[in-house]
Amino acid sequence: MDEEKYAPKILNWVRLERLARVISAYETMLIPGLLQTETYALALYKTRVPAFTESEIERHVQARLERQPVLTRNPPPRLGFVVEESVLDRPLGGDKAFKGQLLHLLECMGTLNHLTFQIMPTKRHTHAGLNGPMKLMATEEGRSLVFVEGQGGDTVISKPERASDLFDLFGTLRAQALTPWETAELIERKAAQL
Repeated sequence: MDEEKYAPKILNWVRLERLARVISAYETMLIPGLLQTETYALALYKTRVPAFTESEIERHVQARLERQPVLTRNPPPRLGFVVEESVLDRPLGGDKAFKGQLLHLLECMGTLNHLTFQIMPTKRHTHAGLNGPMKLMATEEGRSLVFVEGQGGDTVISKPERASDLFDLFGTLRAQALTPWETAELIERKAAQL
């Protein structure tokens, strides 16, 4: 049951994600969950403070992986991700595991024609996402939702004008980031260094 796998704050988001028309995210610290390998997700959950038990880690990793069929469903959602370059410099799980994660990203970028993955270069002196990460979704009914996570709590923004502003902000982020082709070249170089 979904209620056993997901925290209440994310449960409705996960349910809506299964049928969403558009799924996007701006991430500052991690590879987006929908694109994580099992090894990367495992390393992520093992770093939690306070620590999860082994069974909690296993449950969270399994729940993360069970969300990934949304990537290949028919019809597929339009997927767009912008990730800070510094994420590519943090080999979560160790070099071998992280290289596997980078190669997985390249495979997704090369095979999922409904996916756009871009890196925001660290050397950009400023950009539109400096207020932090966010996840965006357009539902099959045409609703726009934004999920904002932070140390102080998580919020789902559903008010149409505020959600629209954040979708516009995400469009600006995409324009400021590297192109998908430049991103693929950067990921290839990073993977080759591991």
